[in-house]
Amino acid sequence: MQQKPRYIAVIGPTASGKSALAIRLAQALAGELINCDSVQFYRGFDIGSAKPDAAEQALVPHHLWDLLEPHQEFDAREFAVRAESVVQEVLARGKRPLLVGGTGLYLRALWQEKWHDLPKSEPLRAELSQLSIEDLRTRLEAKDPERARAIHPNDRFRLQRALEISTLLGHPIHELPPAAGRRHEAFVIRVQCERSLLHERIAKRTEQMLQSGFIEEVEDLLKAGVSPSAKPMQSIGYREVCAFLQGDLAREQLAEAIIIATRQYAKRQETWFRSVEENVVWHEGCDWLSWLEEIRRVFG
Repeated sequence: MQQKPRYIAVIGPTASGKSALAIRLAQALAGELINCDSVQFYRGFDIGSAKPDAAEQALVPHHLWDLLEPHQEFDAREFAVRAESVVQEVLARGKRPLLVGGTGLYLRALWQEKWHDLPKSEPLRAELSQLSIEDLRTRLEAKDPERARAIHPNDRFRLQRALEISTLLGHPIHELPPAAGRRHEAFVIRVQCERSLLHERIAKRTEQMLQSGFIEEVEDLLKAGVSPSAKPMQSIGYREVCAFLQGDLAREQLAEAIIIATRQYAKRQETWFRSVEENVVWHEGCDWLSWLEEIRRVFG
């Protein structure tokens, strides 16, 4: 007999509406939400990460939001451990865990799907931290060109980690053998949004963020001592606002720069999510009630 899934995973590209859907599902299914958005783990990174506000968080229990200080290191391996712990706690209360987010790397770690326990070296990390971002990119292109192409050229954190891994392995990461997976433990709902509508939502959300104090949020973080090179500051939106505040980007260019970077990220997300074996695809216009009954039948 096929094993029942243990939890629901609501996945999809940024601005696709997955968070709103997850809250609605949690209310209908006595569920609790578990964050899988890498920027929303960090305290103070609220507006630019589209973190659920206080009113949304009051609707259903939320877990793994505001988990870290900006300087703290946190990787996919640790996420998998913490998320699994929360899943077990929610199930023990007789509630339904709902994982929501668009960070594919963290989902892969939780599912152990094409995932390996990758090596680390503090001495090597310290050595690589002294290199310029250009040197990191050049060295990674020589060791693992496929991974280099997949990382944003200004994402120092991921460039350095990828170079660390390829150096320690002695070969590109894609040459590792397939890993066993736990994807079957999740009932996966992939949120699909028509491309033009998604672009419209990204543009609208970017303008709303800027009007709601996004620039001021970044200013406050910098004044509090958060480094522009900190991992969450390298994320989309925060990176562009930092560039504006440092004089490297004009104010009239800021919104468009964020929109373009967000669209590119959403495209990469969609590519990865299409490779995930989903149980159902959600889109605007779905028959909510019959769809909800199907989920209830699966979980019994």
